[in-house]
Amino acid sequence: MSKPIFLLGFMGVGKTSIGKRLANSLDVPFVDTDELLEKQLGMSITDYFSIHEEQSFRAAEKELVENYNFDSAVVATGGGLPCFNKNMEVMNNNGITIFLDRPAKELQQRLMNAKIQRPLIKDLSDNELLAFIEGKLKKRLPFYKKAKITLDRNNQTVEEIRKRLVEVK
Repeated sequence: MSKPIFLLGFMGVGKTSIGKRLANSLDVPFVDTDELLEKQLGMSITDYFSIHEEQSFRAAEKELVENYNFDSAVVATGGGLPCFNKNMEVMNNNGITIFLDRPAKELQQRLMNAKIQRPLIKDLSDNELLAFIEGKLKKRLPFYKKAKITLDRNNQTVEEIRKRLVEVK
């Protein structure tokens, strides 16, 4: 495998956990764009968001997507990364994109206990969280759906992803 595999989807969908298992299965490196950005920015994304505007963070994501050598890695992207600055186009041109799709209600359940680490949702009540997820998904789905592969919640296994990767190549 020479092209990177970009996993995308809403926060909490499982990009990191699935990505680590997939990378291990393929014997390639695993890369998390949020972790790379935290190293480059010299602070957590939560801290960066509290100091700078979202636009500044999205510019840093764009720089990373365009200039980092992802080589043959499995890459977990930030939830909003595909939706800004033609990042989706860059990822589609340079690798294989996989959209991990889950329903909003399920994402709410997955995110309720992880709000503190997530700057966009940390101050939301559970009801506000669902409304936030539904609103963001509505805006982000057109970008996510440009992925070369879409997997719903029942097909998000390493075995299924490997099978679909063979079909795409």
